[in-house]
Amino acid sequence: MLFRTGKAPATKAKASKQETPFEARRRELAEAEAELKAAAARHENFIQKAPKIAEEIQKKQRENFLRNASSIDLGGANRGVSLPDNRYLQGDGMVAPRARRRERQQGKWLFFILVAGLVIAAIWAWQMLLPPSF
Repeated sequence: MLFRTGKAPATKAKASKQETPFEARRRELAEAEAELKAAAARHENFIQKAPKIAEEIQKKQRENFLRNASSIDLGGANRGVSLPDNRYLQGDGMVAPRARRRERQQGKWLFFILVAGLVIAAIWAWQMLLPPSF
């Protein structure tokens, strides 16, 4: 700073190299356009390959189905483990559906009897605790 070289200040040179808002917007749009073109190319490529991919998936599924179907021997040793029917199990033995219906009916009658007993007890308590005042 002691010796001046006689050069003009560099601020004007920097100002001329700086990007104007218009140029910045143009650059951003160009970048966005390049990204969109790349995405469109990827999508077009996928659209062209999609039928082949779907055909391969369908072929694998068909092969798996045929392999599984051929391994099942109707009535043979490869039949596999069959699970027991647990629909009617209750406790440790088999109980017929009619027995469960009978239990529901008994439960309904028991509920009715208990409600009737409660009503009778409430009336009795009303009569005993609140004697007539006349």
